[in-house]
Amino acid sequence: MKRSGRSNERGAALVEMALVLGLLLLLVMGIVDLGRAYNNYIIIINASREGARYASRYPNDGSGIISATRSEATNSGIVPTDIRVTITGLNAPTGLPIKIETAYEYQTILGGLIGVNTITLRASTEMVVFGFD
Repeated sequence: MKRSGRSNERGAALVEMALVLGLLLLLVMGIVDLGRAYNNYIIIINASREGARYASRYPNDGSGIISATRSEATNSGIVPTDIRVTITGLNAPTGLPIKIETAYEYQTILGGLIGVNTITLRASTEMVVFGFD
């Protein structure tokens, strides 16, 4: 009696699915990781803008500039102590620019697999000082 080779095909299909499913899950996790990184980058940009906006009005208040920058990031879900804020042009007179730079170490999900555990996200915003209060 001749048996059909159908059971061999099912086993091969199962192995193929297991291989493809692993690659597909890796791809999906990579997409999720990139999406999270982009979201954090937008948060860092907004924090930089908020700090520059505050600095253009109060260019002599260094701690206030840092506080405004960090509070914007905190309201969006980033721990404020994880953000580095650099101020260029502190105490600038009216009409000159003041620049706020922010940096954040983003922790990747797939860091162990691809060898990149953190990515430094940076943003900077420059605004002209327009007055003192």
